[in-house]
Amino acid sequence: MKLTIKHYPKLERPWLLKREHGDYDQHAHFYTEKEAKCCRRLIDQGRYPYEKKYKIAMKRLLSEEEFKALRKKQRYFNSQKGVRRS
Repeated sequence: MKLTIKHYPKLERPWLLKREHGDYDQHAHFYTEKEAKCCRRLIDQGRYPYEKKYKIAMKRLLSEEEFKALRKKQRYFNSQKGVRRS
């Protein structure tokens, strides 16, 4: 999959991350180039995003099967804290 980053200075979110040869709606806008590169790096590494802005963008860029196949980080559970009571 090839992703390109373009800059359109007249838009509110000028940095565009676009999937080459994808559908029209397979693109995402970002405020900074750093955010676009970070999203692209997450896709290249196959990692699941935990920030809302990256999660929404990656759902648009990837197909449903590709998004479900992303690797999720295992949650850490500190057993020394004991039972949590509410």
